[in-house]
Amino acid sequence: MTSTTELRAQARRCASNLIAELGKNPEVQALYVLSSSADTSENVTVFGEDSDFDLSVVLDVPLRSDEWRPKPEQTYHLLADRLPDWVPEFSFYLPVPWGRMEVNVHQLVYQYEADVRTVWNSDKCDAYANKGEPLLDRAGRFGDLIALKTREQQHLQQQQRLHLLNRITWDSREIALKQARRVGPPSGHVVLSMALDEVIDWIYITCSRLVPNRKWKLFQLRELGMITEVQEQLVLRVLTCDPHSMADLGRRIDDLEQLCASLGIVLDQQNTQSVRRTYQLSKQLLGERAATYRDSPAPSLVPHPSPVHA
Repeated sequence: MTSTTELRAQARRCASNLIAELGKNPEVQALYVLSSSADTSENVTVFGEDSDFDLSVVLDVPLRSDEWRPKPEQTYHLLADRLPDWVPEFSFYLPVPWGRMEVNVHQLVYQYEADVRTVWNSDKCDAYANKGEPLLDRAGRFGDLIALKTREQQHLQQQQRLHLLNRITWDSREIALKQARRVGPPSGHVVLSMALDEVIDWIYITCSRLVPNRKWKLFQLRELGMITEVQEQLVLRVLTCDPHSMADLGRRIDDLEQLCASLGIVLDQQNTQSVRRTYQLSKQLLGERAATYRDSPAPSLVPHPSPVHA
């Protein structure tokens, strides 16, 4: 059997003419190989005969500030007459020793990506920071931008950590059971699976790692040493289910709580209420000074004794 390293090398050789053709154009600010096609120290993905070959072409195109739009496609439409006609379609195929290999050419405009209004999600940051191999980067500008966007995303992830904990306290048992009783066990199992995904995201963030594309989430947990073998087996037990069984939903809930406990997520009543209260404070316009609801002697909202404005 051909190793993943040799398959990747064969794929690179088959794509070499395409890479050279793209890289020779003066409008190219940067050219990257991504994902399992890339060879980087942080990349633990596996290239196989079913893999796509991912390239990213970053163009240097004049862009006015007022041409920025929330969706990049809207900005690209405004830039249509400035884009070179050699820019390829996103997906096509190249012949390789094992058949045909799909090539995906991701296409970015540097000026759009560098705008402070453009926020990269975790998947995109991980793709370039950890799974991106630069073949060309003029003056290192795109590499600097990757580092900046990654720092911004890591800051946002830390802010999301409390949100994930709050969701875990609900979805890992309470909402899963309520939904199962309300409309049937399959819906409860779906919620429980969502809770597992929330726990996995929490692990990445707690380990100060970018949350990757979902297809690599499970694989990377062990490969990057974020969970133990015992914890991995608990994850796999939670993944396994009989969707029509309430008893199996209860079993999965117990397994997930055992996994959470091993990770330091304590789901007893006291800690659950503390997490929820802390999270709710961030959603209250008045924070700790919010009015409290009393139902006696008559239903009413009672303002906090310490006024917001002195």
